[in-house]
Amino acid sequence: MNLVQRIFDFRYIYILGNTRHLFRYKIGISNSIERRTKDINNTVRGEVYEIFAARFFFARKIEHLMHTLYRPLSAKMYGSGKTEWFRMLIPITPTLLLIFIWVLQWILIPFLLAGVYYLYRHWGNLF
Repeated sequence: MNLVQRIFDFRYIYILGNTRHLFRYKIGISNSIERRTKDINNTVRGEVYEIFAARFFFARKIEHLMHTLYRPLSAKMYGSGKTEWFRMLIPITPTLLLIFIWVLQWILIPFLLAGVYYLYRHWGNLF
């Protein structure tokens, strides 16, 4: 794990489906979607498929937020990541929420960096 990944927790957040368990979707985090999908396929009946995956800063916090929001829809499963499955007809709302957060992070980060640069250029002698 490199420095950026450790400091900013820059990892994938994904939504996976399963061919055997219709209307159940997994929300989780991983450094490698391929490796995680393979791990889950080895422990869950049916084939796991990817619905959404993107890299996020502070992935653990965002995953926790998603699990908190969708806790009433929790669906227990056997195997790897058994507590991260949720019952939904289609996973459109978590997907849209993750897309919104993903876009927001790439809008806010340049403003934060510009602010830090401004403070350094104009108030750098105070530090």
